[in-house]
Amino acid sequence: MRIAMLALVALTAAAPASAQREAISSALSPEAAAAAFTDAVVNVCVPAAVGAGVGALPAETRSRLQATTDSETRRQAGAAADETVWDVLSAKGVVTIHGKQGRCMVSVYGPSATQTVMGLAGRLTALPKPFMRTVTPSKSGMKQKGERLARFDNDKAAMVIVELVGSEPGTPGHQSRFSVVTATVSVEKTG
Repeated sequence: MRIAMLALVALTAAAPASAQREAISSALSPEAAAAAFTDAVVNVCVPAAVGAGVGALPAETRSRLQATTDSETRRQAGAAADETVWDVLSAKGVVTIHGKQGRCMVSVYGPSATQTVMGLAGRLTALPKPFMRTVTPSKSGMKQKGERLARFDNDKAAMVIVELVGSEPGTPGHQSRFSVVTATVSVEKTG
């Protein structure tokens, strides 16, 4: 019986995790990944969602990104077929961006979900035009939301919303071997 249990454990350990890469990046620290994620949300995704998308951002901002057609990266990002997936070059393969006009998503794999969500939420509330922060209890991970009113050229008002969701390995419903944090930036017209 003991030999059978050891064989089962050995087989389970030797089986590859389905749809998961071996490592995120041995050359990128969790802190650097979290910093690249925060920068991508604040300086790429918020302006992209409010504007005409990532492709319409200034060339200086786009120069920090690279479009990818890697099917595994697209799958992990959860991108629709008509969305471009962008790698953040400072955290290539770890921080990705995708979206459409009015919505932009950034994901990071590897750094502590709790520290990353709390760090980004703090940064959003400290911006010159701060986001108001709310915390949502969740059994499947950590959720926070930030909102701020924005005015556009035509003097129309809209609510810019940043929803943060983070899960650590072992969190119920979380199947990745790595922590994952996703920020979804959306714009809702108010009038």
